[in-house]
Amino acid sequence: MILVFPLLLSLISTAKAGFRETPTNQSVLFGHDAVFRCVAEKSATSEELYSQWRSNTGALLGFHDVGQLAGHQGRYSYLKSSREELHLRIEHVNLDDDGQFECQMLRPDEGPIRAAAYLNVIVPPKIVQFANYQSGAVIDVNEEILLNLTCVVPNTKPESHIAWYINGRKIDEGIQHWSTYNLNKTSSSYAALQWRPRRSDYKKVLTCEANHPESQRQIRTNLTLNVLYPPDQPKVSMIGDSYVRAGDNVTLACVVAGGNPPPEVSWYLKDRLLSARFHYDPQTQETRNSYSFLAEPEDNLANYECRGSNRQGRTPKTRSIHVKVAYAPQGVEMIGESNVRQGSVTVVQCRTQPSNPGSRISWLVNGHPIPATLQSEHAQAHGTISISNLTINTNELMIGKHHITVECNARNDEGSASKQHVIKILAPPLPPRISGLEEGIHLEGNVVNVTCEAHGGNPLADISWYRGYDKLPGARSSVSGDSAISFLSITLERTMNGQRLKCEAMNSALDEPLIDSKQLNVLFQPRRLMIRTPEGMRHQLLAGEEARLHCLSSGSNPPAYITWNFHPNGELTPLVFTGEVILNDTSRDSGYTVENAVTFTPTEEYDGTLIRCIASNPLWPTSKNVTYPLNVLYAPRLLVNSPISVVVAEGDSFRENLTVKGNPPVSAWRWRKNGVPFDHTIGNVFARGATLSGRNVKNSDAGMYTLFAVNSVGTANITIQLTVEYSARIVSISSPIIASEGETVMLECEADGEPRRPDMVRWIRNGDEIPSVKRSETHVTLRLNASKEASGQYVCQADNGIGFPGEGTAYLLVNTAPTIITLPVLSRAAGPLGGRARARCRAHAVPDAEFIWSRAGEIIQGNNTKYGMSTIQLDYSTFESTLWISNISPDDYAREISCTARNSFGTDSIHIPIGPPSPPDAPLDIHATNSTANTISISWTPGFDGGSDQTFEIRYQKDGEDIMHGINTSHSNLRLSGLAPSSVYLFQLRSINSRGFSSELTRPPAAFATLSEDGTTIAVLSGKKESIPRPIIMLLAIGGTLLLLFNCLLLCYLQRRNKKKKIQEKTEMVRTAINGDGVRPVQMYGTMLQSEGAVHCEREEPDIPEASEDDHSVRTMIEVNPNGYMQQIDPTLYDRNCLMEYEFEPREYPGSRHGTMGRSGTSTYANMPYPEPPHDASMYPDRSLSRRYFPNNNNNSPQHLLSTFIHPSGVRAGPISYSQLDGDLV
Repeated sequence: MILVFPLLLSLISTAKAGFRETPTNQSVLFGHDAVFRCVAEKSATSEELYSQWRSNTGALLGFHDVGQLAGHQGRYSYLKSSREELHLRIEHVNLDDDGQFECQMLRPDEGPIRAAAYLNVIVPPKIVQFANYQSGAVIDVNEEILLNLTCVVPNTKPESHIAWYINGRKIDEGIQHWSTYNLNKTSSSYAALQWRPRRSDYKKVLTCEANHPESQRQIRTNLTLNVLYPPDQPKVSMIGDSYVRAGDNVTLACVVAGGNPPPEVSWYLKDRLLSARFHYDPQTQETRNSYSFLAEPEDNLANYECRGSNRQGRTPKTRSIHVKVAYAPQGVEMIGESNVRQGSVTVVQCRTQPSNPGSRISWLVNGHPIPATLQSEHAQAHGTISISNLTINTNELMIGKHHITVECNARNDEGSASKQHVIKILAPPLPPRISGLEEGIHLEGNVVNVTCEAHGGNPLADISWYRGYDKLPGARSSVSGDSAISFLSITLERTMNGQRLKCEAMNSALDEPLIDSKQLNVLFQPRRLMIRTPEGMRHQLLAGEEARLHCLSSGSNPPAYITWNFHPNGELTPLVFTGEVILNDTSRDSGYTVENAVTFTPTEEYDGTLIRCIASNPLWPTSKNVTYPLNVLYAPRLLVNSPISVVVAEGDSFRENLTVKGNPPVSAWRWRKNGVPFDHTIGNVFARGATLSGRNVKNSDAGMYTLFAVNSVGTANITIQLTVEYSARIVSISSPIIASEGETVMLECEADGEPRRPDMVRWIRNGDEIPSVKRSETHVTLRLNASKEASGQYVCQADNGIGFPGEGTAYLLVNTAPTIITLPVLSRAAGPLGGRARARCRAHAVPDAEFIWSRAGEIIQGNNTKYGMSTIQLDYSTFESTLWISNISPDDYAREISCTARNSFGTDSIHIPIGPPSPPDAPLDIHATNSTANTISISWTPGFDGGSDQTFEIRYQKDGEDIMHGINTSHSNLRLSGLAPSSVYLFQLRSINSRGFSSELTRPPAAFATLSEDGTTIAVLSGKKESIPRPIIMLLAIGGTLLLLFNCLLLCYLQRRNKKKKIQEKTEMVRTAINGDGVRPVQMYGTMLQSEGAVHCEREEPDIPEASEDDHSVRTMIEVNPNGYMQQIDPTLYDRNCLMEYEFEPREYPGSRHGTMGRSGTSTYANMPYPEPPHDASMYPDRSLSRRYFPNNNNNSPQHLLSTFIHPSGVRAGPISYSQLDGDLV
């Protein structure tokens, strides 16, 4: 250690040896500037001197020239005037600058030199404050309660010195000093003072002073003490004369000295606040409260208290004063009996109300003074009461008018009071007497008026009425002279019978009442009658079994006489029974009880009737009765006789309600049909309880229905014979019968129906009945000799008068050789080159015919690519063969084909030419088949169809009108409805085939007439005129001219379309040459509905086997080839005027049969019926009866399986652009 110290001194001296001026320690106020000076010794050489400063944080400030240094908020800068100098200037110093700064200098040859100095930043005090109080505040402190105050001087460097003063006088005792060091190098100084305030410290100022010698700064803060202390004891006094009389004005004064804050001074009486109005005098520091009031007797000796307090929650200081008030007695009270009996002794007491001073008492009896008696005085809270007693002997006094008047007088120096007391002398009345209950009959409910009178007595007697021990209310009392009278109205009740009615007279002179009494005798009927069954017997009555009932009459006076009344079947005149008495009991309270028993045998008629028990007595004004409903049990019984017959037509409904009577009600219903039980439903018959009903009954529902009704007593049954009537029908017929000519054949027919009648089955031919060889109700046999004349159709008809007759057809077929049927429609065949043609051959034959086709003598063998054959049977004796010829060539046109029909009895043949397609032939033989008042049925023979399917256009108009109507059909018959009666209609027909070719209209028009309203025939007087009316000729001329002009305008347009037309023609050729390949059909199908206002058309059609749609529907086929062009159709195919009358309704299509046109309203459109088989082969239509005809009848176009009905817009003819087809193809 000794060696180190000299070494340090050597180093210090060596370090400072190179400086001419070294930096010195500096103490600088916060925010002021500081300069550290550093100057090196001049060097003998011209060596460069390097100098810099190191900051208090150890960071080097760098070698810089004169000027501001980077960082430190620009507060550091270098100062020099020569190269040996480098001074550091610090502006606005703060606590971050506190510490050691070092000056460092270097000459390369001499080495470094250093010198350091400290910068001490002085922070003066900025504020001095109290820890818990605001500076300058006035604080409330309690007297002699220790006060702790702490004074704080924060953030000074070095720490400050704190001193305490009170009103400028320094306090040296009770002070504690300490300080705390802060992280920012400052200190906070504290000084805590403990001070016990006194009253003399009131409004004094406590001051805390902070001294900082380093900065010569001195600051202070202060508090004002508000010392709180209680007031002195109150002083009370009464102002004025101390002798106070009631009504005088009295003033009480209370003075309280001192107190901070000034006290509240109040007057109280028994803790009730009287006055809180006080006044504080700052000069004398006294608080005064004066209270004035008018003296009253209650104020005598009252304790008036003065309270002074200046702190909540502390007991106030009090002082009391008593006031003496003189006053007269306010009144006297007399206590004693008001009523005394004659000769008795009584005591009367007189008591005064409080007074000050006490009162003297004197007595007067009937106005005469009585010598003084002893009295006593008793002190009360606010005065004195006096008491005196007076004894009175009624025998010693002269008594007049039954009373004594006693008067008491009380007096003192302030006044007097008196009161009288009247004593009544009591005397008893004479005994009372009852009147009004003389002997007689007193019925229950009668009102009896009775009177009770009592004479004399003082006071008059009080009269009361009693029945037994019960007091009766409602009496009316009155006074007559010296008598008391009481009136009472009594409504007699049965409970009063035998009781005594008492009258009691009572007054104050009696110890027990005086009594008079009478006994009551009340007559009354029984309150109720009760009918019951005897104990041990069942309550239900069974028809035919002996029954017994009891009738009880309870409580009557005198006893009741009982009789019984019966009303079987509700008869007005009753059956009277006296029965037998089985009980006759008597009691004093409830009268006589009588019970009577009756024995009888109930029947079914007694059920639901009332039996009556009657109780009577000659002394009663009326009798008493009660009814009892009889519940007689019996087995079910039907109100109608069995069996019941119900007849209903088949398909109708019925309902049969059966009435079943029984007691108890029927518990179970059981039904049987023909002895077989069923529940609720069997077939179309329904059973619900006693109701049998049927809906849409059939003949199988007929039978014997039996109902069994069951209850707890027994069972009943009833039978219903249900007969279902239905029209006769054929159940068996022998058909067909094939025989050779000359043979005997038997035709048998059996029918069924309800009802069955004799001769209801018969054979008919051509509308005439044929006698039968054997006949019964349901069976008939016809014997025939087979011949050509006898062959044909026979009808078996069954008619039982219900509905329409049932019919069955039998055919007698006689073996015969085939006969070819020649019809125009079958006479030729046609088809285009490359296409197909259809040839048909139809023949009559028995048995079946075999068809052989040949060409130029060569038999056509079977089906191949060129030929196709099929045969169908149209009826029992009509057969048709069809030959399809494909890929037609010109050679086919040159050669005829032959058809031969043969069987075991012979042959027949026909030649059929084949040609190109042609327009169809016009229809033939137009005739009317039937007419009514509003319908006409027509038929015609179709002509050759030109090689494709044909339809027929019918135009008609009413004779004399210019409106033409039209309709199309594929059938050869039509029925028009909705026509006018007694009118002639003109008809024209033409045929249109599917290629668009049409025939001419038939001429002349055919005229047919409807019947009149009464059904008579109208003669046809006019026909269709051939001449054209003049206006029509003019219109046609004008139209022709306009059409010519229009054609000229369209000439250019037609030239442009020429190319498309050629393409279309080629497409047509390809379509007809190819067997349907590449052709796309477009279909629209549905039912045509007749629009409103259109003519009603109806087609008659029998129930025949279903054929193809092509045979029954109006069809439009639109074919589109792959190039998008449509087949051109002759615009004359359909008449737009007729087609526009129909609307397309797809919803109707599913319900249409065979594709027929739908109907609207009552209009119809149906095929007409035609014979089956026909008598004339030439009239037979193109239909199949026995087989489904699937091949298409179009013999020159590819086969299509779908067809369409006519669209409302009609048939579109000619080529159509794609824009027209957009969205329409399906």
